Amino acid sequence: MDRVQAPSLSGLITQWTWQPVAIAAALVLGGWYWRGVRTLGRRGVPWTPWRPVAFGLALAVWVWSSCGFLEVYAGSLYWIWTTQVLTVWILVPTVLLAARPLQLAVTLGGPQGRISRFLGGRFVRAFHNPLLGPALVPVAAAGLFFGPLPRWTVQWPAAGWGLQLVLVAFGALILLPLLGFETHATSLAMGLSIAIASVELILDAIPGIVLRLHTQAATSYFAVRGSHAWSPDMIHDQRLAAAILWAVAEFTDVPFLLMLFRRWLRADAREAAVMDAVLEAEYVARRALREDTDEEPAGDVPWWVSDPQLRRRFHPEDR
Repeated sequence: MDRVQAPSLSGLITQWTWQPVAIAAALVLGGWYWRGVRTLGRRGVPWTPWRPVAFGLALAVWVWSSCGFLEVYAGSLYWIWTTQVLTVWILVPTVLLAARPLQLAVTLGGPQGRISRFLGGRFVRAFHNPLLGPALVPVAAAGLFFGPLPRWTVQWPAAGWGLQLVLVAFGALILLPLLGFETHATSLAMGLSIAIASVELILDAIPGIVLRLHTQAATSYFAVRGSHAWSPDMIHDQRLAAAILWAVAEFTDVPFLLMLFRRWLRADAREAAVMDAVLEAEYVARRALREDTDEEPAGDVPWWVSDPQLRRRFHPEDR
């Protein structure tokens, strides 16, 4: 008799297994966040009520994807393995960062705390680079779905547990510039990020397209996939996974592009405010100088009116 039953809707709730790494990580993170919020409450520092709810929801999704239905069938169906990978790589870090845990850590530890120093270090700043961050996503996707990792995670469960932990951390680092602290990137850098992200919108679809069009096994997963009476055809399983990967890659890029546009507008507004302050200071300084020298106040003129070369070009009599 087959020990693993065919997947069903009821199995989304009833199918569970043991995954100690995810459970331990969820308990540690949940306990730390709960204590941190209580500490802020005792200090009188306000904290948005929905953030703990979002953090708890992210941990619950992580535990479910690592111990529930997805984990039970990850070794038997490639499309479920793909769904599990995308969940812990994209969905869980997105909801975790939406709860602002890093802001909580910085508020608790202060600007000189370990988290503040880590966030200001070169390693984290590298992910804010408009060239590095977006380029890592298609490279990581190619390594995940076409390298030996699928076979290792099925063959050795501990490797799968470790991979899930790495994916959550890696996904958080990739998403940190979008969902974490407001960085002081220039509007030029943000424009470059949007251009690269637009190209990445096409590149992200390549792994899914390759899997979808391949007529043979294109991943090491099928070398160790569990065989059951209800198991689908290998190519059909691969094409289902490809459709999921392709759809997620395209649909998730759109909100991230909108977030980049939002950061671009903020960077432009920040630079405009700085420029306005500089011009205002120059105007005040010139006005004070005229008052000290008893000169008649003169209105501001465009820069090209006072430029010597342009003056000689348009006013030959001044030569």
